Amino acid sequence: MAMTIPVNALPMGSWGAGGYGRWGLQAPDSPPPAKSAWDMETLKAAVRFSVAGRGEVKRAIETCTFRPREQAFTTLINLCGRLRDWRKAVEVFEAMRYVRGVRANTYTYSALISACSSAGEWEEALEVFSSMKEAAASDPGCRPNHVTYSALITACERGGKFQKAIDLYDEMLESSITPDKITFISALSACEKCEDWERAEKILGAMHAQGLPGTSGVYVELLSHYAKRGDWSKALDLFLTMQMQGQTVDEHACRALMAALEAGGRHSMVLQLLEAMRGAHIVIDLDTYNAALRTVAAAGRHGDAMNVLADIKKAKMKPDENTAQAVVQAYVNAGEMHAALKLAAGFRQDGLEIQDVLLVHSN
Repeated sequence: MAMTIPVNALPMGSWGAGGYGRWGLQAPDSPPPAKSAWDMETLKAAVRFSVAGRGEVKRAIETCTFRPREQAFTTLINLCGRLRDWRKAVEVFEAMRYVRGVRANTYTYSALISACSSAGEWEEALEVFSSMKEAAASDPGCRPNHVTYSALITACERGGKFQKAIDLYDEMLESSITPDKITFISALSACEKCEDWERAEKILGAMHAQGLPGTSGVYVELLSHYAKRGDWSKALDLFLTMQMQGQTVDEHACRALMAALEAGGRHSMVLQLLEAMRGAHIVIDLDTYNAALRTVAAAGRHGDAMNVLADIKKAKMKPDENTAQAVVQAYVNAGEMHAALKLAAGFRQDGLEIQDVLLVHSN
């Protein structure tokens, strides 16, 4: 039976030009299968066990005893994507072009982009996308959707093309396409890796507006960013928001918030955070205790410093030089020089090296 090329075949000179040769694939040279596929399951099996570059995929489709439609080709391309075999996915797409009455559409293009993405082929995914947009100019049935952009953004993020992933996210919004959770997470990851925190804030805000939580890693990184900026207020808002979104708070998030509160000099809040961590049975390490100590020490809250020191010992932790220095500093800042000298001497007897109290006072 003669085959005709669909009216929306890929334009020559673009991604679709060159057929197998464009992808470095060999012409068909293997013998035809003993039996032709007679239904979708046998066709899927034929494609699964075929080898790319030998014409086996094209032959399996041409010789099947039924006529696959667009949905069948989408299923076959998705199968190749799950197998991480993007070349085989390309062959399925190419074979589809020669089936009478079957036209490439949003779903077949998106499936092919996803297959390229799954195999880590971000350049090929972008090339397919370019051809898809060209086809969509004359055929609305080929317009990209959220699945298309999700696969593209993920491919670029995994391929280290972080700015390109963010640009695609922007293009998606400009096209009035609503991102899904996977798209949001990939775009956030790209922002995190290129340290575009302002953009990350906006994307996370858009997620929250849809009732979607971010990942714990993104929250921790953003909290750490606020800590470096000394923006304790934003850090606290984010910390509360992530809990409202149903995200579990762990020691990493608490440590990042503690750093932000220390940068902001919030001596009462650091104590409240320690209490909340104990109440939630969240592990408190020595670094977190020391951050709280430095905060109360800066305010001259020597009583609070001694209470924190007692908590450290109660947790069967061994104070280090940073612990000792912060406790002594609390007394120095309170003007209790005699007590500071006495404490310093005691810490030194325990083998902890700290600055001379007089030098601490002068600083």
